[in-house]
Amino acid sequence: MGRLAVFTALLVCFFAGRCSANGVFWHVTDFHYDFTYLHGAESGKICDSQTAGQPTPGNPGDWGDYLCDAPWRLIDSSVHAMKVIEPDPDFIIWTGDDTPHIYNDKMNTDVVLTIIGNLTDLIRSVFPNTQVYPVLGNHDYHPKHQMPPAPNTVYNTTWSMWNVPSWLTADVMDTFINGAYYTMVISPGLRLVGLNTVYYYTNDRVTAPTDNSTDPAGQFAWLEGVLQQAQTDNEKVFLIGHVPPGVFERAASKSWFYPEYNRRYLQVVTKYADVIKGQFFAHQHCDSFRIFYDDKGKAVNSMLLAPAVTPWMTTLAGVGANNPGIRLVRYDRNTGDLTDVSQYYSDLALANQEGSPLWGQEYSLRETFNLPDASTASLQDLLDSFSDESSDNFQKYYRYNSVGYDLSACDGSCKVAQLCAIKEVDYEKYGECINAVGSGANNAWVKALFSIVVPLAVAVFSLVA
Repeated sequence: MGRLAVFTALLVCFFAGRCSANGVFWHVTDFHYDFTYLHGAESGKICDSQTAGQPTPGNPGDWGDYLCDAPWRLIDSSVHAMKVIEPDPDFIIWTGDDTPHIYNDKMNTDVVLTIIGNLTDLIRSVFPNTQVYPVLGNHDYHPKHQMPPAPNTVYNTTWSMWNVPSWLTADVMDTFINGAYYTMVISPGLRLVGLNTVYYYTNDRVTAPTDNSTDPAGQFAWLEGVLQQAQTDNEKVFLIGHVPPGVFERAASKSWFYPEYNRRYLQVVTKYADVIKGQFFAHQHCDSFRIFYDDKGKAVNSMLLAPAVTPWMTTLAGVGANNPGIRLVRYDRNTGDLTDVSQYYSDLALANQEGSPLWGQEYSLRETFNLPDASTASLQDLLDSFSDESSDNFQKYYRYNSVGYDLSACDGSCKVAQLCAIKEVDYEKYGECINAVGSGANNAWVKALFSIVVPLAVAVFSLVA
């Protein structure tokens, strides 16, 4: 570290009170503000985002409904709850998806930008002096998902919103305007990389790969350059983005990235695993994590997936809804090591019953699961415990997966899908994990698989006979 960097760090320590190694930051995501909730929805609905195929609730609550995206008062409550719980975080990461699940013909670019602007103003008003690192989600463009790898009105306008003190600095304008990605130094020795992973999303037809070398907006090449330089400079890195790689744990075989992009992302993460100290993504509205392995099967990195503020029930079969959540992450300022994750939430049904959301801690990763920290090694230990029949860790995890909405048991194919999604971000290995019985899987996984396969085999045999 140069003399100037040391001097800067000392000034920050002295004036901002950041001398302790114990750092903390907020991760908030997937607001999905529905401006039609109870006001202005099409006939027969309580909101235009109402989950298709579900009956219209007869008595929807003032604070929202599980069939709808979040009304403004719920979003406002979530951000103010952050201020009450931890008023002075080191920074906030905001990982996108701000507009509602409404058909494109009822949206336009002006509406998208107005919503992003309203949420920007809310966060800035509640945390006026806090550094904020935002990225865009697949619902932050019109038409939704179709984000182009080139300058456009959305990139230009959000840049003007976010290029302000304590948000994005002028030196990242070029990459943001051209591709909505950027990198900034959090503190000496620790860097943040904000990615636009909407480019890799299978719903973005604009960026569909033509071969293995396709690189929308040059983001992969740029990312490798940033990580290589960080490695040279002995910096550590936090990666943030919206759409994650891998497969959705609540919808077996539902993948997010195009295969070519999923493969390349894995290659980058494993190559620079020693540099990357944390990956913070969202999109699924559910609370989960992912483990990344090297070619020898060693766990070398991990990703934390944060749940949404919106309670909306997805149209994906069997997935369900979630309670609104906000996340506090603790880390070591000196090393970038993650030390804990504290998940906060509000029970939406109770909020409507009581007349106000009650935001409380759902769990602490360290305390609830008896882990030393939130490192990759600890998450691997947690994953291993899910296969221990004497441990209740998996059922606790599954309850938290929907932020306390789905209280049912998860076994058989449900558990297999969860475990395979956490362990195998690689699509081929995920398929092997889902399909294989007795091919190196641990006993709990084998038993879960047998609970599906054996009855099916018996039924098939009876038909043949």
